[in-house]
Amino acid sequence: MNLKELRLSKKLTQVEASLLCNVPLRSYKRLENDSSYNGTAKYRYAYEKIESYSKEYSDNQSSYEIVIVGAGYVGFSLAVLLSITNNVTVIDIKEDKVNKINLREPIFKDKEIEQYLKTKKLNLVASLPNKEIYKNKDFVIVSIPTDLDENTKILNTSNIEVLVKEIREVNKSCLIIIKSTCYVGFTESLNDKNIIFSPEFLREGKALLDNLYPTRIIIGGDKTNPKVKRFAELLRDSANNSPKLLYMSSTEAEAVKLFSNTYLAMRVAYFNELDSFANRCHLNSGNIVQGVSLDNRIGDYYNNPSFGYGGYCLPKDTQSLISQVEDSPLISSIDESNSKRKEYIINDILRKLNNKKVVGIYSIQSKKDSDNIRHASILDIIKGLENNNKQILYYDMSKMTLDEFKSQSDIIIVNRYEKELEDVSEKVYTRDLFKRD
Repeated sequence: MNLKELRLSKKLTQVEASLLCNVPLRSYKRLENDSSYNGTAKYRYAYEKIESYSKEYSDNQSSYEIVIVGAGYVGFSLAVLLSITNNVTVIDIKEDKVNKINLREPIFKDKEIEQYLKTKKLNLVASLPNKEIYKNKDFVIVSIPTDLDENTKILNTSNIEVLVKEIREVNKSCLIIIKSTCYVGFTESLNDKNIIFSPEFLREGKALLDNLYPTRIIIGGDKTNPKVKRFAELLRDSANNSPKLLYMSSTEAEAVKLFSNTYLAMRVAYFNELDSFANRCHLNSGNIVQGVSLDNRIGDYYNNPSFGYGGYCLPKDTQSLISQVEDSPLISSIDESNSKRKEYIINDILRKLNNKKVVGIYSIQSKKDSDNIRHASILDIIKGLENNNKQILYYDMSKMTLDEFKSQSDIIIVNRYEKELEDVSEKVYTRDLFKRD
């Protein structure tokens, strides 16, 4: 039996097989279709991984009763992952989300989730809030939003506190796992040994992929507690790789989450400042970025300039950490740097526009694989241009053709490069140097 025949016998798609073998889809297809790979170490590895597939997913876990509260990127990706071998109920306040999940329809852009919804038998149901659902459950995972309090600049955890109280009214002993981002010290303040904090490190549009191949699993709880250990093993055994498992206090785990996201924000801000300097001095920004990044200590990743960091996590998590640290001038300056970058982009666009008026907005999304526009940097760019009396033209395919949009725009601004705009490249304003997918 060759690799393709083996894959088909396991009822796997090529996408699923590539994920299982931890190789890019293009590389996996070569293993199947190019006979010169037969017998190589890569071929044998893929064959062994696929051959053991059924055993991995039937023997390595006990089945648990799990509730996940909140069907966002974190909650729903975990629900899909864990429902392969466990009984999972996901709770959300939005009825349209609940209905879509029960119909196995995607609720946001994520290629791997869409594939699993189509091809996997998932023990997954969705429901509107009902505290009776928490009865007799082994684990309750909390993944509801924690927005920033604009007055205190600390993450608002009041909804989590209400939820924990509801759970404990009907289930005194289940392990509650908080995956919502919290301020440092929150979980410990709940004074419940069966509540732990376990952060997620997911990318929008790749949430399931990052759950299948986590960089690390962090458990903020007592590893001598059997319930905590079982949950940690559940996460590790659900992964397709062999992630490092770290136990620590809940407060330390909360700090890991905030400091990780703040570092990413700092890295974005750093390369944006580099780009602003190069652009101001009429230097080739791409050459400088690559020259800096090829140092192995720095790394050639997460270095493509943008209009500024945005999205749901980085702005609020950075501001929340800034409110908690003292004598930390570097961390405290990150948010200011991001604001300065957006000011620079606005002024740079105004210079290029000169006396022209119409600014075309092809897309508001910051990332091509995400439909999230919360706190997108381009929104502040648009506001700044409007304050300078520029006319904003949004591309709406229901109201105009793409050619009409291009011809009516004096300049077209996009945070990330779009191939559809190549024929009017002289009009396009972007700081996307490397045009990566």
